[in-house]
Amino acid sequence: MPRLADGFVNELKGRIDLYDVVSPYVQLKKSGSSWVGLSPFSQEKSPSFYVHPDKGFFKCFSSGEGGDAISFIQKIENLEFPEALEFLAQRFGIPLRYAEHSAQAGKPSVSRSLKSELYELHKVATDWFHQRLLDENEESNAVRQYWLDERKFSLETAKEFGIGYSPVDSIGLSKYLSSKNFSEIALKKSGLFREGKGKAIGSCVFNGRLMIPIADKLGRICAFTARKLIQTPEWGDRKSPKYVNSPETPIFEKGNLLFNLHLANKEISEDKEFLLVEGQLDAIRCWDMGFRTAVAPQGTAFKDTQALLLYRSRPKGVVCLLDGDAAGQKAALSYVSIFLKAGLDARFAELPKGSDPDQILIGKGINEMHKIIKDAQPMVEYVIKQKIPVLKEASPKQKESVCNWMFSAMVEIDSRIALEGYLEQLTRLLSIPIDALKADFSKFRKNRTPAYRERVSKKELSSMESDRLTIVEEDLLFVLLHDDRLASPLANTLDISWVDSRPIAGRILAKILSETIAENACPSTSQLEDLLEDDDERDLFHHLHMQEIDQSDPGLFLRLARQCVSVLFMRHLKQAEESIFEQLKKAEDKPEILKGLSKDLRSIRHQRKSPPILQI
Repeated sequence: MPRLADGFVNELKGRIDLYDVVSPYVQLKKSGSSWVGLSPFSQEKSPSFYVHPDKGFFKCFSSGEGGDAISFIQKIENLEFPEALEFLAQRFGIPLRYAEHSAQAGKPSVSRSLKSELYELHKVATDWFHQRLLDENEESNAVRQYWLDERKFSLETAKEFGIGYSPVDSIGLSKYLSSKNFSEIALKKSGLFREGKGKAIGSCVFNGRLMIPIADKLGRICAFTARKLIQTPEWGDRKSPKYVNSPETPIFEKGNLLFNLHLANKEISEDKEFLLVEGQLDAIRCWDMGFRTAVAPQGTAFKDTQALLLYRSRPKGVVCLLDGDAAGQKAALSYVSIFLKAGLDARFAELPKGSDPDQILIGKGINEMHKIIKDAQPMVEYVIKQKIPVLKEASPKQKESVCNWMFSAMVEIDSRIALEGYLEQLTRLLSIPIDALKADFSKFRKNRTPAYRERVSKKELSSMESDRLTIVEEDLLFVLLHDDRLASPLANTLDISWVDSRPIAGRILAKILSETIAENACPSTSQLEDLLEDDDERDLFHHLHMQEIDQSDPGLFLRLARQCVSVLFMRHLKQAEESIFEQLKKAEDKPEILKGLSKDLRSIRHQRKSPPILQI
């Protein structure tokens, strides 16, 4: 992506209201001059997510997340910084401005990132595939007949979901996209084409297949699922697979999206449940017949990241409508721990063996599906039924086995309230005393994967030690972000070489001091934000900038700054002294060098007696 014009980031933030950015994701209520709601980043019952539009930042006290409009979009939409800028600019109709010299000499400036171009390419490809479905020729007629007569969908549904056809002629799409001036790198990264001779763009990987576009949670087409048809070419001696999916690309990760979520999200509310089905055509059928909260994984096992996507929509819960065979039941059990960890309440519907939602709706109708959903079993009840077919005849050993299975899923629950609720269900359904169950769970959790806990503890300890080493730079950065009057005195008192620029706080601090020296004044907040180079710097900057300060002690920042200057100065002298000691070892037989080093050592010890004092 070309470099944005100086000041554009702050211009963008100045033209948008943080409330407007956050409110589509979080139900906010007025609280003084701020707004408050439930965290979109973690499970909680009491709201601790605060939005301060006047100050332009948000703070989530349950997860520790915080930042401005751009960092909020980065976190909630899983976007990189340039993508978040593009997202906000497009959403609020603000044209991106680029630096004049960012274009190559003699060529116009590129006005989109690779990801942006890939999204546009997939939209154009979707339209092209859909038009091929509507063409009047033998191939297209056969595909329409399959869609209308065999699958029993309408052309209106095909249009709504962008259903299309990829012709057996495998080079038509590449020719068309090339004529639309898409870059060669975008064509290669799209996942739509094989690699040709000399690494050129080859044939389409989906030729002769029904094309089902896959949209991300924002509704942008990012990939395709291609269904085999009668005319689909075979793969040599092997039969071509029933479904072929786009490979993972810069805009498509299977585990980070759910089919139809962009539409289902518009229908979901706190009193509605998501319907989780296995296939895209199941989800389309559900939508088509009024069950408009249906979503589907992308041909892979359901993952934590996908459960988190559902959780962020704040549904009443999830109903799993998995195929009624052994594989479907096995998949359902594997989902339990994922739902519990995400904080989602789930129920499991038992479909007739060998059937799926598509077949049920076509064969038995809407009322039958309503009945199946109504009779869906809560998670704990479903697990017990799968593990103990005849509950009345359950032995103590079987009950213990079920409890241990549930315990392994429940250890991931953060909410004490939710945990108590699931334990109560277990004790009621299995007729086990609650005290005994809680005792066993406590023992299970205590003995759970000690090696893993040991590794985490070491990692946390290492992190804590690292924080102690960088606390001086962070403290001083905190001071400057809350009292810019100290910037010039600090810049004139301490040497920038004393600052360790390896930690994030040190890098930011060095930039502020350098700018202060150059401009003879502390940069404004907006100017400081322009100095930040990556997400780590932006996160720390906003984290420190949003910290509450004690207004009752006006001399606090000066005292803290003086302490930091003293520590930096003494650390600098210690490092210089250690360096001299190392040189002394190497110069034992060089009297002149030894004499000079001894003089430097005396100078360091003399400086210790008169450290610099910060004055304002």
